[in-house]
Amino acid sequence: MIPRAYHDIRRLPRAELKDFLGENLLTLAEEEAWAVIENPYVTPAMLLAIAQSQRLAAYYSVRVRLVAHRQTPLAQSVKLIHYLYFFDLVRLSVDVTVPAPVRRAIETQLLLRVDKLTLGERIASARRCSSALIKVFLADPDVRVFETVLANQRVREDDILAVIASRETQSEKLQMIADDQKWSYRYAVRKALVLNPATPRSAAARQLRFLTARDRRQLLQNPTISTYLRRCIERMHAKDFSAHVERIE
Repeated sequence: MIPRAYHDIRRLPRAELKDFLGENLLTLAEEEAWAVIENPYVTPAMLLAIAQSQRLAAYYSVRVRLVAHRQTPLAQSVKLIHYLYFFDLVRLSVDVTVPAPVRRAIETQLLLRVDKLTLGERIASARRCSSALIKVFLADPDVRVFETVLANQRVREDDILAVIASRETQSEKLQMIADDQKWSYRYAVRKALVLNPATPRSAAARQLRFLTARDRRQLLQNPTISTYLRRCIERMHAKDFSAHVERIE
């Protein structure tokens, strides 16, 4: 339970807050430090004083709040980032209230640490990570990580197209994209799936009817297209021609 003093400190006017911190910095409790940080009148100088206090900065909860605060001096935020847990860094990296330079520094730290994560940690991080980690998790060899990051709302179409274009992408991942409720409806994604020889042929063939006749004709000229897909396109064109003749008659 948060003590009453927390709420009182958080509501202090600017001048009283400055006086309070000046008089009590050496004896400030953890919850009181939270209240100062969360007070709307807190200044960069006050946040710097808390960050430079070894006793207060030793509290993990204080470090997290200082990094998250827009007015914490950049040098202090970047220093404190090194002492935060991976999942808190993931959360802060996508928090738009955190200053952009701090988020970039966080992403650098995340990329340095990602190789040390367990499978479970990679899956948990993939659900809500920022664009820097999205590219890493899309290339993760474990398809369970890929399945999770595929649903991340920060994934862009360009990211998916890059995965499909890579000759190193497993066919199982390509099948997941073809079955995905969101990405399988994008025209560029459909076409890219057809063009990748590693796409399971049933998944690739399923995309053909959504392509324009012009794109299908171009695919027939592409030497990398499999014989199976070529025959599927030829049958589709034959049906189109027959339907056209029947309409004329």
